[in-house]
Amino acid sequence: MKKMKNSLKLIFTALCAFSLAACSSVFSGGTGGLVVDAESTSTPKSGIANVDVYAYMSLSDRDSDFSTWSEGSVFAPQSDYYAHTVTSSDGSFTISKLVWEESKPDFGKDADYTQVYLLFYHENYGLTKGESVIISDSVSDTVYTELTAVRKSTVLNLTFEDVATQSATSNAVYVKVSVPQTTSTNTSAAAKVYDSTITGSGAIAVSYPRWQSAEDREAGKESEPELTISYSQSADEITWLGCYNADNPAADFSFRADQAGLTSITKVVKNPSYSITLYGKSTKLALPSIGGQYSSSGASGVSEDDGLRVALLGKDSAGSYTVNLDETTTASQALGTSGSEKHGVFAGLGSGNFWSDTEYTGRYASLDVKVVVYDASGSSAAEKELTVRSDKSSHNVQLQ
Repeated sequence: MKKMKNSLKLIFTALCAFSLAACSSVFSGGTGGLVVDAESTSTPKSGIANVDVYAYMSLSDRDSDFSTWSEGSVFAPQSDYYAHTVTSSDGSFTISKLVWEESKPDFGKDADYTQVYLLFYHENYGLTKGESVIISDSVSDTVYTELTAVRKSTVLNLTFEDVATQSATSNAVYVKVSVPQTTSTNTSAAAKVYDSTITGSGAIAVSYPRWQSAEDREAGKESEPELTISYSQSADEITWLGCYNADNPAADFSFRADQAGLTSITKVVKNPSYSITLYGKSTKLALPSIGGQYSSSGASGVSEDDGLRVALLGKDSAGSYTVNLDETTTASQALGTSGSEKHGVFAGLGSGNFWSDTEYTGRYASLDVKVVVYDASGSSAAEKELTVRSDKSSHNVQLQ
């Protein structure tokens, strides 16, 4: 008899459960609204674009996902069921369909309402909780959320100047900005790196934690990080390196790049915008065009002065003039329409050629050279030493 009573009890329990299930209803509804910057001074406040909005039907699921997020990390939900959207440019959002089941609908089988639990995530605003009530078969556009930025942004307006011309360089420059991300509670955060290739001038926006600690936030003391800005010429052949702009102890224009051609400076930022000029100069320098005349006799020379080899020599490591930089030959030149000629004339010596210098400390480089004219037998007929500068495009020499 006792066994039969237990069996009847189990059947009754099962029937009750089935009855309750049969009476439950499934509903759907949506939610939407506006996400704005709490510190905006405009009326209405400015909306925040690209905020990730997550909607949960379970409070415990929402709070569980919230607890998995840590400061400085990217939020990634772990729950099995949630809805997601992203705010538009004005901060508005809509999640059109959320589904829930209710055994005792508030308005019978035809309608119901329920609580929805929200999370708002944006890199610059962190993760914030919210909630809303939704009604079946409608989208409740009632959410209004103000977020306070937890990160600060600074725009670096960069100009890359050539100290020789004192104007923006025409070289493409690769720049990398390393921005600390550590706080008192996130001491192991890796620096965030921003990079770009800039010709002349350009802007890079960087961001970092707004406060170093809860105490700093309470006191209104915002972070002032020290950034590292590194730059180098963006080219297969490096011919332009970073240098000082008389802002070193020697007050000169020495190169400051490392062996890889990378120049680094540090900058403490406090304001939302900074203008920074970074300096460099060429290591590949154009030889000037050297012209003139060799005359063995008289101002106009003689025909024997034509057709002679003229060499432009540079110094070797021992300081001797043995390096052939360029050469040409002498020729005659008509003087007006009189029929008279000038002999031993040469031009364009050195033009189109270059020399390299990675050690000069001024705005311009200089190079000691020698112009040598050889006679028909190959012996030196005349020679002259001179110093050329990278800012001079031509020189004139007279040899006798």
